[in-house]
Amino acid sequence: MIRLEEMHLSAEIRFAHLSDWHATTLSGVSPKLIRGKRISGWVSWKLKRRHYHQAAILEAAQRDVRSLDVDRILVTGDLTHISLPSEFRRAAEQLRDLGSPDEVFLIPGNHDCYVPVPAKDGWDHWAAYLRGDSEAYADPEIASLLAPLPKEGEAPSYEEFPTLRVHGRLATIGLCSAIPTSVFRAGGMLGPTQLERLEGVLTLLKSRGLCRVVMIHHPVAMHGEPERRALWDGEALREVLARAGAELVLHGHKHRRLVNWVDGPSAPIPVVGVPSSSEVGSQPSKRAQYHVYTVRPEAGGYAVSADARAYNAESKAFGPVEGAVL
Repeated sequence: MIRLEEMHLSAEIRFAHLSDWHATTLSGVSPKLIRGKRISGWVSWKLKRRHYHQAAILEAAQRDVRSLDVDRILVTGDLTHISLPSEFRRAAEQLRDLGSPDEVFLIPGNHDCYVPVPAKDGWDHWAAYLRGDSEAYADPEIASLLAPLPKEGEAPSYEEFPTLRVHGRLATIGLCSAIPTSVFRAGGMLGPTQLERLEGVLTLLKSRGLCRVVMIHHPVAMHGEPERRALWDGEALREVLARAGAELVLHGHKHRRLVNWVDGPSAPIPVVGVPSSSEVGSQPSKRAQYHVYTVRPEAGGYAVSADARAYNAESKAFGPVEGAVL
């Protein structure tokens, strides 16, 4: 059983949040693979996305993250464009460049579930980054609330989320809102099983005194997202958070920085979206960024702060942004 007094506790924990890097390529892909919904995604890449997202910017972000010596790195999905097997293989290389599976915790985005893909051709390439922490799952109380860990080398399926990792005082819960959708729709859904597991594990982790960070790809706040791109059971998730609480919710999907708040049991919960990690800056608000969080224990809870680091086209490097995110 994971108890606070039994863990190695540092004075503070720092972690980075990256998302939506879309730094794979569709150049040279066989036309035989571009069918169904993938046609619209390929057209979007050809006309827009290949000009907006650059692997060199992601590589600069990776170098910058590694230079900061953060404790953990969280990634909230959309590593691919249209879920081709070649994209999953390339993104696996990019994950390895970012850090080891112990350091990097990943959840999928809707582009990583653009169409149904056999696990061996898709998420299994990222299995070690998607899996929960075996030490945490060895705790009988935690194990009773979550799906069992998949076999080594196998990624969790949609039905096996949430996933959980614990590092010192930090408990990170990974949700999967990525489901295949029809053409021109990019929404997501958690489903009742995932929501039930989430509420149980949030309640337990609260009783253990841990700082609970929830990762999801789609935005959680109830405003500002068209229905076709929204989290379709977002209200149910907000109800869970209102009952069980969390210290922080992180998401991607919008390719811009967003700071919102949702109700918690005793205080509002911050919900923060991060821009893409590879965006050249098609709009000022979409310039490539990632966020760095610091969690400090304080009387009765935790103080959580965040700063942004953004890409500078002149220096071709990331650096600090004036003003705190949170």
